[in-house]
Amino acid sequence: MRIEDFGTLKNGDAVKVYTLKNEALEARVMDRGATVVSLTVAGRDVVGGFDSISAYEIDDSHQGALIGRVANRIEKGVFTMDGVTYKLPINNGENCLHGGEGFDYKIWRVLEYSDEKITLEYISQDGEEGFPGTLTTKVSYVLSGASLIIDYEATPDGKTPVSLTNHAYFNLDGFGGDVLSHRAVIYADSYTEVNDSLIPTGNHPKVSGTPFDFRTAKKIGADFSEDFSGYDHNYVLTPKHYREFLGKSLGLAAEVSNENLKMSVYTDQPGIQFYTANFLGNGPDFKGGIKQVKHGAFCLEAQTEPNSVNLGIGFYGKGEKYTQTTVYSFEFI
Repeated sequence: MRIEDFGTLKNGDAVKVYTLKNEALEARVMDRGATVVSLTVAGRDVVGGFDSISAYEIDDSHQGALIGRVANRIEKGVFTMDGVTYKLPINNGENCLHGGEGFDYKIWRVLEYSDEKITLEYISQDGEEGFPGTLTTKVSYVLSGASLIIDYEATPDGKTPVSLTNHAYFNLDGFGGDVLSHRAVIYADSYTEVNDSLIPTGNHPKVSGTPFDFRTAKKIGADFSEDFSGYDHNYVLTPKHYREFLGKSLGLAAEVSNENLKMSVYTDQPGIQFYTANFLGNGPDFKGGIKQVKHGAFCLEAQTEPNSVNLGIGFYGKGEKYTQTTVYSFEFI
């Protein structure tokens, strides 16, 4: 069991990093943003992050962080609930992304910590970033064999939207190069079409015959061209395989592999955002002084539908519990 000081935020708050370790994995979790700082598999760190808290403060790519109160984009930073209009911060073009200055900017309280599990809590007050109701959120990171389990729970004291995710950036080779030769499978027959602002159009086209078809394994960059330079899209999941974690049956959402390592993602969520780090490259150096590289990582963020609050999806009433379980599981091939 190891706890490290990780520096001090500009506002004076001290930050700590907690290490989880078993025979297969080592995960380091920071209390600022309930953030996965590193995830080491057989000596190789496969998650992006930084060596200092100052780098996290100036970077805007949400490396490894827990995202809330509502993940992904909300069109024009506004939604209506029970006849009342709520205005949120505009931080991504004309839209609100990842809850504004959301949960990844906050210090979480550690409730439980052992060699293979940490549970953290954050209480978001009524009106924070424009969202109604006080929301108590807990997240547990659990190591089980070669799997990192992320188990979420959130309970409001009044009706509010909730959609959480983790924004880990993965590179199975370790960092420094791109992931375009990684091979991916996504178990989805359709995806969420978006406009130029990455807001859903309301259509869910079939992936068949398009660059979005990952139903069988192909290189992530196989369909890149001058007109198509990366993914940042929600896939509507249709899992065909299930596995039990923490007593729950979770669907296999996606698999990504390089020459010798495969990562499988299991979740109980209806969608997963596949993002190919299209905007990496200008931020601070990663751990060990490694330069950021465009397409130098991929994200697979389990979630509800993007812009869900404007689709009437993802609202929870007083005492009604939001839950989610997502697992990143590794094996050598």
